[in-house]
Amino acid sequence: MGETNSGKSWLAGLLCERLILHGYSLCVIDPEGDYRTLDALPGVRVLGGEDGPPTPRALLHALRYPDRSVVIDLSCIEHRAKLEYIRSTLPALNVMRRRIGTPHRIVVDEGHYFLRDAVKHRLLDLDFNGYIVVTYWPSQLPQTLVAATEVILVTRESNRKELEALRQHCHACQHVSPSDWDVLPSLRLDQAVALPVTAEASSELLPFTIGERLTPHVRHRQKYVDVPITDNRAFVFREGRATTAVRAHTLREFVAVLENLELGDADGYLRRGDFSRWVSDVFGDHALARELRDHERTYVQSKSADALSLVVAAITSRYELAEESEAVLA
Repeated sequence: MGETNSGKSWLAGLLCERLILHGYSLCVIDPEGDYRTLDALPGVRVLGGEDGPPTPRALLHALRYPDRSVVIDLSCIEHRAKLEYIRSTLPALNVMRRRIGTPHRIVVDEGHYFLRDAVKHRLLDLDFNGYIVVTYWPSQLPQTLVAATEVILVTRESNRKELEALRQHCHACQHVSPSDWDVLPSLRLDQAVALPVTAEASSELLPFTIGERLTPHVRHRQKYVDVPITDNRAFVFREGRATTAVRAHTLREFVAVLENLELGDADGYLRRGDFSRWVSDVFGDHALARELRDHERTYVQSKSADALSLVVAAITSRYELAEESEAVLA
């Protein structure tokens, strides 16, 4: 677990790589297409994508040998279809594991969306276990799942509510002093912490450095359109001289505020380069940040009246927000 852009998908991908290279059979349920580069490793096959998600029969065929792994790329279907597919596929995978032993591990990314009612709907076989769950929203996971977890790894996390929920659900963590959790908001991208539930961590939080990946990490841009970031990382718009502020927690909210912002009210942001810095530091989208930085510099030099519209156009074009709006209108 960890907040957005904290390195948790990198860490999850590294775990997948090591397990595959040690001969484990994995089935990675990949909602956003983040793990498809794992097919560079021996015995790994990507199913889904533009071809549509595989049937249980196709999965059984692909995983019939214990040295084979599958990545199910669901990035080309809508969220509701992803939810329905995962609800039907997890039980089938559980039966498959009971019958033939593979896959040895089932990886579920964005677990907060797809496993909220997993226990109620019997999506998980917790007696057999063997799951890796990735989430930025651990409070939405079933308490039974958290309690059954043998290893909990946390990348940077500054949301106190999420940390408190995790501490309450993780019985081995309840004795840890509140001050010890202060290390989590300041972790670097190459750092994580093992919680005390992990045998290697003994009875304390154990920081460690995350290793290098063999396969490249694919950052799926579209997830940042609607996935909210924490309050302390949101972009803060001050409305003139008012004491109240508007916070943008997603790129969609950010664009919506920009579209209604007066150029005079945006002057300070543009001059300081606040827009490009936020996109770079929070979302890690350095290509877009460079484009926004060019617009900010042009504004400083010429006071261009088109500066805000150019910033909005750059974001909507890169994240296909314009196409989404046109589809809604149609």
